Amino acid sequence: MPWGIVTVTWRDGLVTRVEIQGPGAKLPRGAKHDQRLARGLRRVLAGGPVPNWLHVDAAGLPDFTRKVLGLCAGIRPGQVMTYAELARRAGKPGAARAVGQVMARNRFPLLIPCHRVVRSDMSLGGYGGGQEMKRTLLEEEGWGMDVSDEPASRPGTRR
Repeated sequence: MPWGIVTVTWRDGLVTRVEIQGPGAKLPRGAKHDQRLARGLRRVLAGGPVPNWLHVDAAGLPDFTRKVLGLCAGIRPGQVMTYAELARRAGKPGAARAVGQVMARNRFPLLIPCHRVVRSDMSLGGYGGGQEMKRTLLEEEGWGMDVSDEPASRPGTRR
């Protein structure tokens, strides 16, 4: 998938932010970067798993945010979880909107796969990279349901 320019900032081996800015993923020419980190990120951008040595810097984030991001990081490719289920697992049933805000402010897209979190009616919900990118990411991961930005015509959830 053409990602566009993906800008990654890190400090002391921890990723502090990932930004996606349109089609054609690349590192800027002449940029100084950690070769191991660059290789790991290229694998992720090519659809591979996040290497277990690649960590994000969640220092300073509120406890609830860190808990939700940690749970989101555990959603496997091809799986989705609803905002409501993520809230329940974080110990805050009824906080689906708060989970949505955490996902909207996720500083680590692709590394913490917020694209795998959907509405209870199985519609896509929001995504910083746009709904088309969210749909494409889910389809490329092999999620089996028809992914829509419109509410589903049938009730039910998939966990």
